[in-house]
Amino acid sequence: MNRPLLVAALAAATVSLARAQTPPQVLDTFVVSANGIPQDPAALPNDIVALRPAELAAEQVPDLRSALAEVPGVAVVDSGAIGSQSSVFIRGANSDQTLFIVDGVRLNSPVDSYSNFLGAADLAGLDRLEVLLGPQSTVYGSSAAGGVVLLETAHGEGAPAGLLSAEAGSFGFVEAEAASSGAVSHFDYSASATRETTDNDRAYNKFSDWAYSARAEDQVAPWLLAGGTIRGVDSHYEEPGSTPTDYPDSGAITSDSNLATGYLEASAGSVFHSRLTAAWYQDEYTFDDGSPYDFYEERNTREVIESQNTWQPVAALQVVAGFDGEWARYWAEGLTSDRLLAGYGLATWRPIAGVEITGGLRQDDYSVEGGATTGRAGISYRPGGGPTKLRATYGTGFEAPTPSDRYGEPPYILPNPGVQPERSRGWDAGIDQRWEAARTTFSATVFGNRFRDLLEYEVVDPLTYAGEEINVDRASTSGFEFSAQSDPSPLFSARVSYTYLNALDDVTGDRLQRRPRHVVDAAAQFKPSAALTAGAGLHMVADQYDGLDTIGPFGGYTTVRLFARHQVLPSLALKVRVENLLNRRYEEAAGYPALPRTVYGGVEWRP
Repeated sequence: MNRPLLVAALAAATVSLARAQTPPQVLDTFVVSANGIPQDPAALPNDIVALRPAELAAEQVPDLRSALAEVPGVAVVDSGAIGSQSSVFIRGANSDQTLFIVDGVRLNSPVDSYSNFLGAADLAGLDRLEVLLGPQSTVYGSSAAGGVVLLETAHGEGAPAGLLSAEAGSFGFVEAEAASSGAVSHFDYSASATRETTDNDRAYNKFSDWAYSARAEDQVAPWLLAGGTIRGVDSHYEEPGSTPTDYPDSGAITSDSNLATGYLEASAGSVFHSRLTAAWYQDEYTFDDGSPYDFYEERNTREVIESQNTWQPVAALQVVAGFDGEWARYWAEGLTSDRLLAGYGLATWRPIAGVEITGGLRQDDYSVEGGATTGRAGISYRPGGGPTKLRATYGTGFEAPTPSDRYGEPPYILPNPGVQPERSRGWDAGIDQRWEAARTTFSATVFGNRFRDLLEYEVVDPLTYAGEEINVDRASTSGFEFSAQSDPSPLFSARVSYTYLNALDDVTGDRLQRRPRHVVDAAAQFKPSAALTAGAGLHMVADQYDGLDTIGPFGGYTTVRLFARHQVLPSLALKVRVENLLNRRYEEAAGYPALPRTVYGGVEWRP
């Protein structure tokens, strides 16, 4: 597939193109990540953070990884500048224990990382971005022991409309975005396309990508909806390597991630709802250092079929049951394949007003890695159905070993047929509070997790560095999260969050790497007139640890950003933002410096 031509075709097919920045109003009333179905967040026991695209656009948040860094309990670690590999650590869980769900389909798997996708992904074409914290394997299976990031391609609504957007800035940064959406009778659509390039600030560190998305839905009958989505990010990144050497791990990285889904939704009033999804996903990755000796290529292709059914016989009881099937082919120094079959069921019971109890079980079976049973339970209490909610959850999770972990990948990964899945159990308890008069919300959560049989690579031959994956580690994490948001008047809004995390290797007593102990994120916006919006943001990380903290400026950092937008005409707006205003020199991953101060300016046109 020629991705640039596909993006051009999507653009040409629309009347006017741009990033869709106004989410449907329904986003304010439900979340879908908890049990995979629309539910009222005010009653759920789960700890869920919903990031609304309109609010992210108002703050001029530039990409997906920057948006996730706002979430309490989430640490995002970038190994360099724009386009570099990026990892998410939720409540101290390993980065591969965070699962990305895109349009209802698992993006990453035990053999397929999300790090290149996240490093390149922007926010165009999304109308839903949710983060579900804590073990979620009961609904989502392997790779969800830490939490889930849910992304959903924008739905079309209203009269056909669009927008063109362009931005330029420091170090040769140029980005152009386009999208269009609308609805005609019982048919709705959306489409978006993005092109981004930058030189970044180091030699041999250029990045470029194409990103696209589209959705179409047709209400075939009052009881039947048919739809489909496509989404992809195709990127090229020059990796200069870690400082100060700049040589041992340098090379060119090409990463193409492409997803297509088709789905049918049938309903019988409010009693029964069923969704059937078929999907195809392919991730291709190459690394080339320019020599004939260090070229690496891998390809992961998966076909997916999922069925989810919701039954609500009475108002106090809701039952969700589903089936997942995945057929995967993984090529890297040879071809391997795997098959996943999974089934799950969850029930939500409201015995009295203000109380909600949930519980469920799931069974996963991989043809190569084996199976696992996971469970989850939770309870919430809203006294008098009012603005205060007390909540608690407990869940188990697992991370399946890969085919190469079990059967090897010669010559460097030796087989270990006895390797077992990573397993975890976690809990949280918290309080959510709303003050309607002051338009203010507050949330506080304490949490704990225990992990066992963590996968670790052990060198067997020190001459060739050949080794095997083994189960050795036990780890535990605990901490506290706080967040508050206030919109006391149309002229001012503010938010702040803080996370404290203690993450330890229980075998050695050492801290786990890349889990900062303190993270603060805050932003404020001012609207002195109907045409002008200005604001500032702050992100602070303290007491981080990478095991390599003698290399470069590592240990903690504080960055400040400014942003402003002026609506010059009803259809035309000008934007400006400054990242790392204080020009701090810092590293999120030791040896990989982040960008210094950067300045960007842009224009948006809504015809």
